[in-house]
Amino acid sequence: MTFPIIATILFFLIFFLIYRAISRNKIDQLTSLSSQKRSIKEKYSSSLKRRNELKNELAGKKDSLDLLLQPQKQKEINASPIKKIDPNKNKNHEKISRYLIQRGKITMEQNLKVLKKMETLQMDYLSVCMTLGFIDLDTTKQAIEMSSK
Repeated sequence: MTFPIIATILFFLIFFLIYRAISRNKIDQLTSLSSQKRSIKEKYSSSLKRRNELKNELAGKKDSLDLLLQPQKQKEINASPIKKIDPNKNKNHEKISRYLIQRGKITMEQNLKVLKKMETLQMDYLSVCMTLGFIDLDTTKQAIEMSSK
């Protein structure tokens, strides 16, 4: 009768030791995984930070490159083929403004800005349009040809 009791106690003791070993192993693995997770998160955050720094550096270098290439992109504008237009001729600038608006070269708001700036700058309609960057040299030539007809 003592043998079955000793066997049962021994069985529970072995079971307890095995259970404890498994639990300890599980805790060790969880601790290891947690530390790995922390290190991966740190690497990820440092990688994101570095990525943002590189993006900013790239944007800065692109801007610098654009500034360096800008003089090469600009065309020389020769103003000699443009005929001088009298700024006091209201009919002429009205005709030109209608032409540019109908062709979609400028908007009504841009037209109003040009008319206001004409008084301030003491320039003709097309010169103000070019100064404000609303039209280019080719469009100016076309408008002059149209107005002279």
